[in-house]
Amino acid sequence: MESLMSRPAGGKDKPGWAGALELGATWAVWRGAVGDAAAHRHFAAQAVLSGEPLTVHDAEGRSVSADCVLIDPLTPHRLVASPSAELIFLEPSRYAATELEAKLRQIRQTRSLAVLRGAPGQEFWARWLSSPTPAPRPLDPRLQAAMLVLEEDLSEGPTPLKRAAAVAGLSPERFRHLFAEEVGLPYRRFLLWRRLRLAAEHLLAGRDATVAAHAAGFADAAHLARTLKATFGVTASQLHLATPSA
Repeated sequence: MESLMSRPAGGKDKPGWAGALELGATWAVWRGAVGDAAAHRHFAAQAVLSGEPLTVHDAEGRSVSADCVLIDPLTPHRLVASPSAELIFLEPSRYAATELEAKLRQIRQTRSLAVLRGAPGQEFWARWLSSPTPAPRPLDPRLQAAMLVLEEDLSEGPTPLKRAAAVAGLSPERFRHLFAEEVGLPYRRFLLWRRLRLAAEHLLAGRDATVAAHAAGFADAAHLARTLKATFGVTASQLHLATPSA
C-alpha cells in the first residue's frame, strides 16, 4: 500500500482537492477535500462517504444526496465539491480487499445511503449489498494465466486481446465473453484501469507526469492527462500531488 499527500488546488473561490491518496493492489482511497470534477466514468466501483449529505449528479443531470453514495462501474457521474469526503475505488472482480473490510462493513451500516445504478449486468452494488458475505471468488485459472501476462505488459501499453486469449488457450471471442463473465466488465476497460493505477504508482513515487505516462504505456503526459480527466474527472495537476514531508 502506498500513500501520498496532496496540497490544496483551486483559486480563492474555487474548491480544490486537498488530502491523501492510498493505493492497494486492487483498490484506491482518497481522503480529504473534493474539488471540481467533470463528468466521468471508470472501471472501478466507487463509494463516496462523508459525515454529512453529499451530492452526486448522473449523466442526465439528476442528483442523489446521502451520507454514502455508491456508484456502479462505468456509470457516468459528477461529484459536487465537498470540504471532507472519502472516495473508495474497488476493482469489481476483487472487491473484498482485506484492508478495507472494516470500511465496507461501515457502508452496510450507513442509514443514509443512495446508489447510482449502472447498466444491466454492471449493477455491482446491488449484488454486493444483497450478499451476506461478499467474498471474492477465484478467477478462472485460464484468466489467471492471462492476467500475469497483461500485468507484465502494462508498461508497453494494452495487451492485445488476441495475445491474452492465446495465453488462456481460448479463441479471442470466447476469451472476451469469459472475461466479462468473470470480471464483470469489458477487457479493455480493465486494462485501462490497471494502466492508470500503474501511472498513479509512479506519481506517488514523486516522478513527473511524463515519466509516469511512459511507464504505464501512454504516449505522453497529455495522453495520460486526457485519460485521467475522462476517468476521474480531474488531472494530476489539479490534485497538485506532492510527496509527504518527512
